[in-house]
Amino acid sequence: MTPPRRQPPSTRVRVDRSGGFTLLEALLAVAIAALLLGGLAGVTGQSLQAWAATREHAALTRDARFAMERMVGAVRGTSRLMLPLAENPATAWSESVRDVLAVALDPTLDRDRDGWADANADRDFLDLDGDAARDPGEPERVDEDPGDDLTDDGAPGIVGIDDDGDGSVDESAAFEDDDEDGSTDEDPLDGSDDDGDGAVDEDRGHDANSDGAPGILNVDDDGDGAVDEGHQFDDDEDGASDEDGPDPVVYFLSGSSLVERLPNLDPADGLDFTERPIAEHVSDFRVERLAPGPGSRTVLVDIRLQIASSSGETVDLHTRVRVGGAP
Repeated sequence: MTPPRRQPPSTRVRVDRSGGFTLLEALLAVAIAALLLGGLAGVTGQSLQAWAATREHAALTRDARFAMERMVGAVRGTSRLMLPLAENPATAWSESVRDVLAVALDPTLDRDRDGWADANADRDFLDLDGDAARDPGEPERVDEDPGDDLTDDGAPGIVGIDDDGDGSVDESAAFEDDDEDGSTDEDPLDGSDDDGDGAVDEDRGHDANSDGAPGILNVDDDGDGAVDEGHQFDDDEDGASDEDGPDPVVYFLSGSSLVERLPNLDPADGLDFTERPIAEHVSDFRVERLAPGPGSRTVLVDIRLQIASSSGETVDLHTRVRVGGAP
């Protein structure tokens, strides 16, 4: 019996793939990963740029809103818009559209909380019951007795400011010239535009209403039972003259900074103030005084403020507010 033949061993080689990738597969994986990482880096870069732009825009918006809120609050709280002046038809330049805003300090503002308005320089009030003590319901008398230098700063108009918009600062020869028009004390407190320059009661003298009497002629101004007592220049009949004029709050550009000028507490005179920047990188600041409509005495102020960053990001705010329009 012939024994069975033995088959020769197979020459097929079995590849064990459990140990890793081939070189080709590894190279392919690296190439794909590089493509994915490149795309991810681009997306991440764009996201970071968008985040930085959003953050910059938010910072600009915050700064612009802060500055605008300061100005709007000052206009709403004031009893008197000082600048811009009303448009004067006799000049070749514009008085009513300016890069400066000035108002009298809010007559109710009490920053040190001492019970007296900061603008009430002489701390007087309407003594309704004649007991020489301020009782509830007896209002303060604020800015009621200015001198012929309305702001008491020794300069024409507001010191350091081009009041009339002619391009010159404090150019008048007389500090009594409160509107820098070259004339002094020509527009008394009577509700009329006596000098025909478009503005009303903007350049008063020692005798605010120019009637030759203390206070208002034939009127008991201070409620003490006496009429027209005291000096001719004593506009509130309290025994003192020229002791309480308006304290200007001013907003103006210094380079690209928007500066706020505030009178200090208990100022010695109109030069006793503090200035601080409230917005930087200002590219446009425009203030317009809008004339009242027919039959109206309401004065509106139009304010535009634009801030631009070095990268070209801009924020532009615009608002219109009524003078003395606080609720």
